[in-house]
Amino acid sequence: MNKATKFVSNCLAAGLIAALIMGISACSTNATRTTTAPTAAIVSIVITPENPPNVAVHANLQLKATATYSDGKTVDITNTANWMGFNNTVLTVSSTGLVYGVSAGSAKINATMGTVTSLLPVTVTIVAQ
Repeated sequence: MNKATKFVSNCLAAGLIAALIMGISACSTNATRTTTAPTAAIVSIVITPENPPNVAVHANLQLKATATYSDGKTVDITNTANWMGFNNTVLTVSSTGLVYGVSAGSAKINATMGTVTSLLPVTVTIVAQ
């Protein structure tokens, strides 16, 4: 998005803001103020560990999701991303990226935020005792 979206918020007679827009710190009665909304958007998500990770049967592995925004900033979105596993007979994944190995095999996991998704293959192995 090259141009920032403009929002106009109108103040009520009591001076309350009639729009939920960050960055407006004050307004006077019957005033109108134009605010520029942030333009940074998520352009990619990286799930770590990479290469693909292995988890043992009946063990856990914590994954981390990091979003890169169009302005170059990176943010840990592990606890806010939508996590999904694609083979629940092999593994499960929690809403915070915690993987649990159910049985030996391979499965894919994705982390999604908005319209951006990252896919990671995970192998579940039997560990000799």
